[in-house]
Amino acid sequence: MAQHDPTRLAGIFRSTLQRTAWLAAWPLLLAACGGQSIILVADPSGHVGQAEVATAAGMQRLEKSGDMTQTRGASKPPSAVTTADPRSIATTFAEALAIEPPPPLVFTLMFESGTTQLTAASLDQVAEIVAASQKRPAIRIRISGHTDATGSDKINDALSLERATQVRNLLEQRGIPARLMSVTSHGKGNPAIPTSDGVAEPRNRRVVVIVH
Repeated sequence: MAQHDPTRLAGIFRSTLQRTAWLAAWPLLLAACGGQSIILVADPSGHVGQAEVATAAGMQRLEKSGDMTQTRGASKPPSAVTTADPRSIATTFAEALAIEPPPPLVFTLMFESGTTQLTAASLDQVAEIVAASQKRPAIRIRISGHTDATGSDKINDALSLERATQVRNLLEQRGIPARLMSVTSHGKGNPAIPTSDGVAEPRNRRVVVIVH
């Protein structure tokens, strides 16, 4: 990570609240005059979460983009929440915001019933995954296989792993190094659409690919 002027920028931290695969907002910390200003801003996709700023003497909650509070040591409570000047945020944190990695991309590939055969539409998505991966300077790809609720646990555990492995092999054939990919399988567990056992729900016959 690039070095920052410690009199201006104490660091960047994510919000503790998550939105699917990525965290929802950035609390930005500005160090000045012996204290810190903590500012909540949207993540690269525009989502805003929440953050709690606490000392031994009290707590403030940041809920909207631009919400700001200040701390003056552990023995004093954070200041009342105000709204930060957007121009000041852009100027002060320009370098730090520029190096923040983009949020993960999520692709869902669907399969024909009881097979490792991708649907035609999902097969076309393989090229999209490769293109997205090639645009990132440092990537990690997580591949997780799933099935619907038909068949035994043993069969579905094996089938979900075979599906995930099939997708990994397709990506490797198209130039994605195997060392960047990890494979997991869930069988009929973690369905996208919860169903009773034995229900053939096509949206659960899937592999989820997350490109970091």
